[in-house]
Amino acid sequence: MSLSIAEALPIGDGAPEEGDDFVCSTSESLIAAIEKCLDNGLGTCLVIGEKRHVVGRISLDDIGKAVLDGALLNPTLDQHIEKFSHRLHNDSSVDKDVLQPVLDASGRLIGIDIDRTSQHIQVARPDMSHREFRSVLDAFLSSWISSKGPYVDKFEQEFRAFIGTGHGIAVSNGTVALHLALLALGVGPGDEVIVPDLTFAATINAVLFCGATPVIVDVDRHTWGMSLAGVQQATTPRTKAIIPVHLYGRPAEIGPIAAFAAKRGIGVVEDCAEAHGARYAGRPLGQFGDVACFSFYANKIVTTGEGGMCLTNSAELAKAIRLLRDHGMTPNRSYWHERVGYNYRITNLQAAIGYSQLWRIEEVLDRNKDIADAYQAALKGIPGVKFPPPMDSACEPVVWLASAQVPAAKRDQLLLAAHEAKIEMRPFFHSLSTLPPYEKYARVCPNSLELSATGINLPTSRAVDDQVIDRIVKVFRNVLG
Repeated sequence: MSLSIAEALPIGDGAPEEGDDFVCSTSESLIAAIEKCLDNGLGTCLVIGEKRHVVGRISLDDIGKAVLDGALLNPTLDQHIEKFSHRLHNDSSVDKDVLQPVLDASGRLIGIDIDRTSQHIQVARPDMSHREFRSVLDAFLSSWISSKGPYVDKFEQEFRAFIGTGHGIAVSNGTVALHLALLALGVGPGDEVIVPDLTFAATINAVLFCGATPVIVDVDRHTWGMSLAGVQQATTPRTKAIIPVHLYGRPAEIGPIAAFAAKRGIGVVEDCAEAHGARYAGRPLGQFGDVACFSFYANKIVTTGEGGMCLTNSAELAKAIRLLRDHGMTPNRSYWHERVGYNYRITNLQAAIGYSQLWRIEEVLDRNKDIADAYQAALKGIPGVKFPPPMDSACEPVVWLASAQVPAAKRDQLLLAAHEAKIEMRPFFHSLSTLPPYEKYARVCPNSLELSATGINLPTSRAVDDQVIDRIVKVFRNVLG
């Protein structure tokens, strides 16, 4: 992808204007360079001197090392350019190949070229901007770096409002969110909890943490989540809770499942780790269960690095989850423990990132959908490639990672070929029934087995453009014909 002078740079001989995120002037500060490297998604910028001559390039790695040596005490780039100028011609790093200057005959910068034809492409990458950077600096400089800082409350309030629930309790990760939800519902030894066979292991592990018995059910081949029929068949007098998982952003049959559970006094814990912003029957996922659990791991739609949240409309459940999250201590009586609890708190630094991520969640969701649509158009007609089945009108899925299915006999070959082409792809999760720790709970789940054997996740991030899609198409054609 090439950008002309009009697209990438202002006209004239002055310093780059705000928004020219691929180019820094030697008169600009290191902080400005950091923010541009973040906002352009490449993590690197060209550096220009007088009359727009390129004098070097700078990356976030460079700046990080320089900051450790005290570079912020000499804040403008011209005071550090000797460290970076050699990289223009003597650099073997990936970013040199991605961001290239376009020069006129006199050596002045007239445009830039973004060349991803040989860049290593990850399946997912945290999407950070200047907003997150500024919020983390604010949290750090406030000295509130533990779980007591103001960003924790801000993040809880903003995210619960985004989903539309009464209470939000931020925690250290998505797995402990599930654990706390089950504990707050009173799940323990002797109880059964229904879980889908195709999910990340955290879902079933949370049940085992409580000493309860997981009851595995197959997923529906169209939604990729558990169905009402499967839940009904698995329900017994010992069923205490159900954990529907909205796998890869696709809503499970949550409305009917929640209604069925409510009539029988069974708790519902929605596992929304991969479905931020998805909807069912016009309502956001996370509104249907007694408790909804979200993950903010580094590859999720909203990230805090590690982190999670429990959402609920029940003041009683929210109070119990907060108590359990913080060692079981009573909030208004120092060091008084009402029950055995856990240290499952999130930090103010993590919450600062998540709070700022929420400003851009719609942008990320739109981008991911566009990437998935582009894959479908580009890979259409390649033998054996299938895409996620259309969902009925009640379901409004989101794209966490763009997904496809390929012939099981060819999948490992495809993953290897992609790796050799410097493109990371991931297989779907293993069926829980095939994993050694859960052998005693295994069930025959043909839909889960098929999806697990054929499913593949494709790169889904700002790095994916037409060049990257062309590279992926080439890999698919070479392997599948």
